[in-house]
Amino acid sequence: MIEEKLVFPGEIIIKDIILVSFDKSTFVSLQDYLVELNITESLFSPVVSGTILLSDSRNLIQELKIDGSEYIYIDVRTPTLDSEYGISKLYKIYGLDDKHYVNDGSTLLYKLNFSSTEQFNDLANPIYRAFNGKPEEIVQQIFLEYLQADRGLSKGNEIPKDNKSPLTIMGDSDNVIKFVSPGWNPIQCINWIASKTMPKNGAAANYLFWETTKGFYFGSMDSILNYQDNTSIGGYVYSQSFINSLSTDDRHLAMYAIRSLRIDKSFDNIINNLSGYLSNRVVNVDLYNKNYQNVDYDHAEKFSNYSHTESDTPVPLFSKNIVRNPLSYVQVNYSHSKLYDDLDNNFDTKVKDIFGNRRANMVELQNFNMEIVIPGRTDVECGNLIYITIPKKDPGALHPENKNTFTPDPLYSGNYLIASLTHKINLKTHYTAMSLVKDSFSAKEKQ
Repeated sequence: MIEEKLVFPGEIIIKDIILVSFDKSTFVSLQDYLVELNITESLFSPVVSGTILLSDSRNLIQELKIDGSEYIYIDVRTPTLDSEYGISKLYKIYGLDDKHYVNDGSTLLYKLNFSSTEQFNDLANPIYRAFNGKPEEIVQQIFLEYLQADRGLSKGNEIPKDNKSPLTIMGDSDNVIKFVSPGWNPIQCINWIASKTMPKNGAAANYLFWETTKGFYFGSMDSILNYQDNTSIGGYVYSQSFINSLSTDDRHLAMYAIRSLRIDKSFDNIINNLSGYLSNRVVNVDLYNKNYQNVDYDHAEKFSNYSHTESDTPVPLFSKNIVRNPLSYVQVNYSHSKLYDDLDNNFDTKVKDIFGNRRANMVELQNFNMEIVIPGRTDVECGNLIYITIPKKDPGALHPENKNTFTPDPLYSGNYLIASLTHKINLKTHYTAMSLVKDSFSAKEKQ
């Protein structure tokens, strides 16, 4: 057996990109039509979505009568990676746009939009029923009964394979929830549950529900940062002189070279104050006991209670002496301690402990944002960590005797969390555009 090698950074193996009819009886390969395939996932999106740009000179759009009822099957992989680290799933077409002829007048360009088939299960299944139990148990129940779909494809006489996207629960909760869904869709129910969940281990009440090309996840930021399988995807370098200095024997290091980098946002202290990030207040109104309680939350005081992107003595992106006032962001919560006789601590009585915590931690995920593009890898998922090294911008940062050695920037180098990513694939290359977030600096880096 010939050993597989990665010939150049961003190389991609396209096994199948197939347009599938609604009844799954007609299959048409789209590789001859492919201009670019984009697959997007995000910590803040419950489903994966994407687009495929096609160049059609054979009247495919008319022959198949593409109307949005079709599927698209994608099977691609980075060379040297096992098949489990590829992208191999069925998606649902939902739209066609940006259709126009090129200059020759006979070739039609158009874009097909697609998303996970679970999104269509979500649209078709409003829920009218009661739930009672630990949040992760209810989420698992809703997912299995209303959302999960077969994402595999069998052609001809092939034996169908069970290719359902799994749901991974990251960490246990510390509270119970009893509620009646008033016709909410499954994803709406799960997102609502996420906002009412306290972790058993850790302190951050910032639970999310999201999908990657590998499956679905339900967990908090603490659980993501401490998840035993969530290791860093490696260290990446943003330095053109470093890339240019690589010898022939070191060319594999170019796989870890950042092609472009932009810091979109470092901080905004006006928004930090007005958004409830630095401090906030919950006015908890107890309808049964006819009283209320002001519960103030101060993120500067609570910061050290949480896990952060920098694990080695993390330092917040704000000064602990910054002026703040909980009255800058006020939320009213109505609780009823006797709503259920068999449940003393339902979510409504816990919101006073959850809201301020969750509000600050969720805003923190959008407080620092960096956009990068790297050579494509099909094993990468949002929620992974990545280490970024950026040279310090001063005359002494680069060492003349060895361009492979430089002084890292003390603030912007460090660990980042991949908040979202888009795989950009054509017939020759694969790039991955990422949005990274950072909630802390390292104390060592600030020295």
